[in-house]
Amino acid sequence: ADSTRDSSRGSIRRRGRRTIHALSNRVAPRAMSAAHARAEEDKPGATPARTSVRIAGRSMPAVVAAAVYSIAWAVMSSGLIFLNNYLLRDHGFGYPMMLCSMGVTSSWVISFALVKTGRVTLKHEALITRRWYTRHIVPIGFLGALSLGFGNYAYLYLSVSFIQMLKAAVPAVTMCVMYTAGLEQLHHKTLTGVVIVTLGTMIATYGEVKFSMIGLLLMMLSELSEALRMAFYQYLLGNLKFDMIEGLYVMGPASLVFLWLGIAVFELDDFIHNDGAYIMLEAPLYFLCAALMGFCVNYLSLAVVSAMGGVGFKVMGQAKNAAVILGAMVIFGNPVTIIQGIGYLTSIIGFYVYQKGKIEVQALEAVTHSHGRV
Repeated sequence: ADSTRDSSRGSIRRRGRRTIHALSNRVAPRAMSAAHARAEEDKPGATPARTSVRIAGRSMPAVVAAAVYSIAWAVMSSGLIFLNNYLLRDHGFGYPMMLCSMGVTSSWVISFALVKTGRVTLKHEALITRRWYTRHIVPIGFLGALSLGFGNYAYLYLSVSFIQMLKAAVPAVTMCVMYTAGLEQLHHKTLTGVVIVTLGTMIATYGEVKFSMIGLLLMMLSELSEALRMAFYQYLLGNLKFDMIEGLYVMGPASLVFLWLGIAVFELDDFIHNDGAYIMLEAPLYFLCAALMGFCVNYLSLAVVSAMGGVGFKVMGQAKNAAVILGAMVIFGNPVTIIQGIGYLTSIIGFYVYQKGKIEVQALEAVTHSHGRV
């Protein structure tokens, strides 16, 4: 009986070895070919055929979408600048806060309609309480209203071309505010870029023919308010990100309250006594277009950021500003001197250096974060 059991066990072991040997003969070549394929893929410059086809299949629509969104945003944003400048100066509607509130109002009304009809779902509805809104959103809305109000008032004193040149100084103001608030570390390239941008802005200011100190101060206050708004957003909300429609729905009322307060204090009395309503009725379609274009610019800006990223959006913004400068020279006859051209070109170079430094800082932070997790 014992010999029978031993022989049966031996036959089972022999059959097992034969089965394993047969499987290894089948699997080994496949494993070797797979390992060889991975080795080929790991070679510098080697791209897997399937991945390249898959990427090509997905990247082409993304490129087209990015181009469409970018062109639409640039055209809409430039058109809104020209239209606002015409209404404020040529049409005689000298109420900048009232004008910019039209775009904010239309943005909130449209987003409100989309949310209430179920077209858009609020992802952070449970987070938004009255106390949370007061502490987190109201300060951001207040600074946003200041940025819009001061920025629009600058058009009463400065040319469109010069305002676009001054916008090149936004990175310098933003970095100073972020560093002072402890939200950003200094990097030699970003600091160099800020110095170059500041120098270019000073040169462009020196070359301005129709210079106005009031206009310059208004523009600087607008940029400072925008930089503070971004700092408060980063400090108060952190990584919390709203979708565009949700962001307009949540942020809109806070900005509108402070815009309407500014209108009541600075513009409403003059608007009533000088029949401002009749000025609007003389060209109602222009004001309607200004309101709707305000919503389109807000919405398309998110689309461009989503398609191209934050850096791509900023680069597009600089290209758009250059186009607006040329357009203002043709449409409004804004004079641009050679000194201003040199100053603006210097600011663009500084902007490039600044953005390159920002990319390096973000890459370094990403590596540090990944090592920290490991």
